[in-house]
Amino acid sequence: MAAEAIITCEGVVKRFRGFVALKGVDLAVRAGEVVCIVGPSGGGKSTLLRTINALESIDGGSITVDGRRLPGSGRDVRHIRREVGMVFQSFNLFPHMTVRRNVALAPMRARKLGAAEANARAERLLARVGIAEQIDKYPDQLSGGQQQRVAIARALAMEPRVMLFDEPTSALDPEMVKEVLEVMRELAGSGMTMLVVTHELAFAREVADRILFMVEGAIAVAAPPKEFFANTADARLASFLSKML
Repeated sequence: MAAEAIITCEGVVKRFRGFVALKGVDLAVRAGEVVCIVGPSGGGKSTLLRTINALESIDGGSITVDGRRLPGSGRDVRHIRREVGMVFQSFNLFPHMTVRRNVALAPMRARKLGAAEANARAERLLARVGIAEQIDKYPDQLSGGQQQRVAIARALAMEPRVMLFDEPTSALDPEMVKEVLEVMRELAGSGMTMLVVTHELAFAREVADRILFMVEGAIAVAAPPKEFFANTADARLASFLSKML
């Protein structure tokens, strides 16, 4: 039996002044599913992620995440943000805090974990992403790839049900991309529900259950990887793939 949808978008519309960034997007993501979102810049990919995490309000339609509906109350928004981790292009680490403190802080504040338990969780997660030895350093002492792995550990520290990744490798030097994608592969293999906006098409082909092609604020194509890369019916997708592959 297929898992139930943990994320459901129905007719989602998002406007920025006169520009319509999302044009009635419909999407259902099952628990444990890995969905990669690709497409040209300005197609609405990052905006869709930000609406799912309630970082952007929506102007039409609805989004349901883990049983909570948006638009919703402040309580609904807080619940969604606790259950949905997000990793951005930029690492957004607190520069004045050690790696340990960066990872341990949110569970202490939002989950009410004690310091000992939060620190133990931080140690475990930093080992999981392969940088346990950096735990007492500060962000500016780390490489970009190491900082992004700290950001992933920080999101995981909240024990979310869903992880959103918004171009997590786009700000990295090429030699650092591989180490971050390896962490994401392990996470995908563990059964985590993931939505990943990415230009790393080889990664999408390898780990995704489905790949979405977004253009002009809408999902133009949604298919498993084998069908997605063989698609010749959508001229915009064919053009995009010819430039990217």
